[in-house]
Amino acid sequence: MMCKYGVLVLCVAGWMNLSLAQQEQGDLELQLQGSFSSTVGADVTSSIGTIAGKFGPFVTSNIQVGIGPTLTITTATTTSVVPGTGTTVAKSKTTATFGSTVFAVYSFLFQDARTVPYIGASYYKRDFSNGDDRGWVGGNAGAKFFFTKKTAVDFSANYLTSLNTDTKGGLLLFAFGLSFLL
Repeated sequence: MMCKYGVLVLCVAGWMNLSLAQQEQGDLELQLQGSFSSTVGADVTSSIGTIAGKFGPFVTSNIQVGIGPTLTITTATTTSVVPGTGTTVAKSKTTATFGSTVFAVYSFLFQDARTVPYIGASYYKRDFSNGDDRGWVGGNAGAKFFFTKKTAVDFSANYLTSLNTDTKGGLLLFAFGLSFLL
């Protein structure tokens, strides 16, 4: 019987610790994030996976700014018709590039909440080796779910628009991350 009460006390204590989980002004966040996006066109389809590290301070309890490196792996498939035969041929090419992201986020804090919804804006340059690439800019919305006082999972949806004049349309990107408050 005493063991049951001990387990109950530990569960309540753990729940209370979780309920106090939120960032504060001066906290630094380190995040490991992954995302996947896919573009579909008439003659080109591409799948893009990105692994990012993000680092940034909370300048207030609600506002965070930061930067981070990115590794992007892209597979582009081009489909064409062979003249005179009517046969379609698909060619694929996979590349890896290094880039960076810069971001600002506003978090909606609620007293004793484990979930922290947010909105933000970001600039993303996928490839440092491409001097002609001006990058992408856009907004995002998401939420962090704290499972300890200083550790959370992060889910977000991002819509980015290319700053390159020859690129049409936008990029819808869904990201998943693991955050640590330092």
